[in-house]
Amino acid sequence: MTTMELNLRKTDLFSMINSMDEEDVTMVEKFIKRLRTAKREVSYPWNPTGEELHSCVREAREDVLYGRCISDEDLTEEMKAW
Repeated sequence: MTTMELNLRKTDLFSMINSMDEEDVTMVEKFIKRLRTAKREVSYPWNPTGEELHSCVREAREDVLYGRCISDEDLTEEMKAW
C-alpha cells in the first residue's frame, strides 16, 4: 500500500468518525485503545480453525466428565460473596 492510499483511508475513516454521534465515537475510541494495547500476534476477534474448535469442545467435555467444573447454582452463590 502506498502512502497516498494509506492517507486516503485515514481521511475516509476520519470522515466516518466525524459523522457519528457521541455514543458511537466512544465505542470506536475504546476499540482503538484496546487494539493499540493488544498484542499484534493475537488475531481479533478469535477465529479458530476447525481443529482448534474441536479441541476446545473435547476439553470442555472432559472437564464435565471429570468434574472440573462448577454448577450454575454454585457459581451464583460464590458470586454473592464477591
